[in-house]
Amino acid sequence: MNMKPEMRPSEQTGDKFNLKTYFQARTACIEVVGKISRNVVPGMNEADGQELIKSEFAKIGVTKFWHPSKFRVGIETLKTFRDVPDQNVKLKPYDMFFLDVGPVIDHHEADYGETFVLNPLDIKSEKYLELAKKAEIIWEETANEWKTNKLSGAELFKYAERLALSLECILNPMMAGHRLGDFPHALFSKDRLFEMDFAPAENLWVLEIHIRSPQLERGAFFEDILIS
Repeated sequence: MNMKPEMRPSEQTGDKFNLKTYFQARTACIEVVGKISRNVVPGMNEADGQELIKSEFAKIGVTKFWHPSKFRVGIETLKTFRDVPDQNVKLKPYDMFFLDVGPVIDHHEADYGETFVLNPLDIKSEKYLELAKKAEIIWEETANEWKTNKLSGAELFKYAERLALSLECILNPMMAGHRLGDFPHALFSKDRLFEMDFAPAENLWVLEIHIRSPQLERGAFFEDILIS
């Protein structure tokens, strides 16, 4: 067990935890998500996306995921992650979708999510592209607040919530953020980031931003680990 004297119990890691391997897993995960996004076409539903996710990760030898993958399309992007997908909803030519994957790579967990828009250069996609960018903006600015002011997890949520409202969006309170590390991190913590009363340590916590736009009837998602 890796634990510095000042480290909180919820921020411990296992004896096999290796920061270099951990970051390599993150990089590989982001690269595969990019490849998946480039293979998404109109007409796909949740089930189609799941098959694509499995196929692309299998190409780099990944068969285990520490959490179920998500592939949300169109109006399904509004749903929380516990909601059952409607397989009748299919991706339209100028619509949006997002991915959330949690592969286990070399015994280390990765977790990354991003929103994409089909035909992003077409004016028909402009409104969805703006929503996708808002999720990234909220993530980046909230992460910067963590870096600069060492806000607690609960304070980060309040900050992200206010920022979402300023951008005419609603932050999904069900997406709370969580620990990450060598598999399984749940041995050390199942804490929800946005309920914590202390500032999360670098590299170990995932910041999740899921926003909803009632006007567009769409949602956008972005997540990554907090890195100083």
